[in-house]
Amino acid sequence: MKFVHPEFLWALSAIAIPIIIHLFNFRKYKTLYFSSLTFIKKVDQQTRSTKKLKHLLVLFLRILAITAAVLAFAQPYFPVDKSSSPSGKPVLAIYIDNSFSMTSKGTDGELISEAREFARKMINQTSADTRILLSTNMMNGIEQRLISKIEALDQLDKIEPISITRRLDDVINWQKGVIDQENETKQKIGTRQFVFFSDFQKSTARFNQLNKDSLSYFYPVLLKPQKRENIYIDSIWFSSPIRKVGQNNELNIRIANSGDAEALNLQLRAEINGIRRDAFVDIPGLGKQTTQINYSEVKPGYKKGKITINDRQLFWDDDFYFSYFVDDKTDVLILNGEQSVDAVEKVYRLEKYYQTDVKEYNAFTLDQLKGKDLVILNGINSIPSGTKAILEDFARTGGTIALFPGTKINFGDWNAMLTSFDMPGLGPLRNNGTKIEKLMYEDPFFSGMFEKKPGNLNIPALKTVYSVTGGQKSQYLDLIRLQNGQGLFMHSSGQLNVFLFSSSLHPDFGSFTSDAIFPSILLRVGELSQRKAPLTVTIGSDNNFPVYSKRNNDQAVHLVNDPIDFIPSLKTVGLINYISLSGQEALETLTAGTYKMTDPSFLGYLSMNYDRIESDISAYDKTTIEDSLSLNGIKNVTMSEVADTHSLTKIDLEKPKEFWKLFILLSLIFLLLELIVLKFWK
Repeated sequence: MKFVHPEFLWALSAIAIPIIIHLFNFRKYKTLYFSSLTFIKKVDQQTRSTKKLKHLLVLFLRILAITAAVLAFAQPYFPVDKSSSPSGKPVLAIYIDNSFSMTSKGTDGELISEAREFARKMINQTSADTRILLSTNMMNGIEQRLISKIEALDQLDKIEPISITRRLDDVINWQKGVIDQENETKQKIGTRQFVFFSDFQKSTARFNQLNKDSLSYFYPVLLKPQKRENIYIDSIWFSSPIRKVGQNNELNIRIANSGDAEALNLQLRAEINGIRRDAFVDIPGLGKQTTQINYSEVKPGYKKGKITINDRQLFWDDDFYFSYFVDDKTDVLILNGEQSVDAVEKVYRLEKYYQTDVKEYNAFTLDQLKGKDLVILNGINSIPSGTKAILEDFARTGGTIALFPGTKINFGDWNAMLTSFDMPGLGPLRNNGTKIEKLMYEDPFFSGMFEKKPGNLNIPALKTVYSVTGGQKSQYLDLIRLQNGQGLFMHSSGQLNVFLFSSSLHPDFGSFTSDAIFPSILLRVGELSQRKAPLTVTIGSDNNFPVYSKRNNDQAVHLVNDPIDFIPSLKTVGLINYISLSGQEALETLTAGTYKMTDPSFLGYLSMNYDRIESDISAYDKTTIEDSLSLNGIKNVTMSEVADTHSLTKIDLEKPKEFWKLFILLSLIFLLLELIVLKFWK
């Protein structure tokens, strides 16, 4: 047995106090006056033996109570039995969680700084032959080595916060794999000890994929910030998907509060294209609040913006970057079929904003889609398989398709294409209930189209419509509905931007083209067909960012934000190039911000932000961590909770089993027994 604080053992000399008291009481005499001493002498001899036994028992209990209390302060422990461990070099595996959540303020600076200092003292205390495996969330080739104490101390100084997060079970299993490989290929490994410095956030500290281990020793160290609070920008979006010059933009900003306390009068600053807006918001504890900022577009082109809040605890998620493109035109391709109507072309020729090309569907080629935003099928009956495949790729790469069938469609061709678009199929013709009953004014499609909601619809009835069959209602929306309950004009509600008219525009089917609603919906489809890249992407995510600008395919695309110049991986789908920001290299290199895309000509902006997974600062407590490790087969666990820097002195790698709590309990039991003896033993 060893002691963490052997200097407290001198207090055992306090045992002399109850002994002296006992001897003093034993020598005390009491004078009795009685007429006959024979009876008193007999009684006195009997009671003296009983009192002597009582005094000795009280003395014994007092000595035990003092001894147990002193041992509790000295903190005894049994060191690791290295004789029972495999022969070989001892290994100390240290993991320092260097994710952004570890930048929370502790007692003496950021948690990651405290973790570095704790690890430094721990490494200095190890024996000279101990090999060190120092790991962070990088888990790269540099960290995949067993190193000496001197190398570990040098590597420790280079640990900085990064945006990479790791599951705790992944880290432990990875460290075990490194040590096992070392044991099999290079040198025999003896005692294995694992130390983890982390704030154990619930979002990342998972334990369910751990490999069972009853031989190694584990020392989780829970680092606790001064305050568990964080306010961050959760997301942003525009109320309208349309961006045009002179149009008012309403930008929605959602701010989240992961702390218990309400945040009052929080300042929010928006900088967009040189325009600055300030706002003040109140956010309830453990709640979210959405605020709006309004501004107008002055000219077309690429735009970038930044939203900032003033938070006092964590700072990495206080900025949110975004960018977008305001186009000065929409390129429309009209594919005419057997029953096409010229009303479609006339509508788009009314405004210079629409650059319109008209082609016969049987002469359609892939090259005609270059630069196009919207393709309209006007009165086509049969759809060749080649055309169907091209249109599918066009829709899945961000293009918009509006479908106006002919009067005698090939149901097989049409329904095969509609199925690929997640839209309902078309069935036999119907002549009943074909009057328009309702426009879905609440849908964003109709936003701003009418000055006020019309009370009665005075739209001419259609003579004939195709029945709508199949399809999952959750995959599309009815924008215009007929009296028979089926949709006349529908919009896909998934990832694709597809519109379907369930009748024909030909005069034989009705006079829909003569009503004012017809050009209104065509122009709105044109506005909604602008190719829109995401406002932002998350660093390290699997999302692919489309590059719609014309580029030189012989040159690599660069993402430039001084001093970073990063070349991402590209893939091509149809006519569109996609940038990928997934993978370890992107996580290690890129920081949040807005980057220029060049090849070397300017291709636009790409804004990226850190993952908000760690913005929710809720964490596991000590008991939950211990129980989770035990349930997943991890034995020999000594858990430490560090709320201040003095707690470090209690972390000793040689004492996986501590007994100070047991001795405190024993001391209290001995004192209680003493009181019982004194009170009830008369």
